Amino acid sequence: MSAPSKPAAHTDRKHPASTATSRTILILSGYLIGTTAAHVCSSAMELYAIAAGVIGLLSYAVFSLMSHKTYRQEVRRAIEHAAVKLERRVDQHVRHTSVRTLLKRHAARLRPHEQYVTVVRSNRPVG
Repeated sequence: MSAPSKPAAHTDRKHPASTATSRTILILSGYLIGTTAAHVCSSAMELYAIAAGVIGLLSYAVFSLMSHKTYRQEVRRAIEHAAVKLERRVDQHVRHTSVRTLLKRHAARLRPHEQYVTVVRSNRPVG
């Protein structure tokens, strides 16, 4: 019997280059915003640096959202696949056609102990 398949970890993706790319975008955006805040650039370049930094942060957010959405879809597919696999295995082992037949069999069985069940209780002595 094989071990159940697990979805890939969020950081261990099929496309590690996209993870590295998004992290690089975040680092460079932070650098651009930091240099603008420290007034390292000329005043003419500060506007362009802050704009590039903000665009980089926005693109990182978009990439992150897309990555989370893809991950959730992968997990949902893995769960659906496991559910179908489990249903097939249960269907292989269960030979009864329906629950109704089981209930009919249970209801048709004689229960000799039920004749001793108290139906009504009274304080009067039986006599």
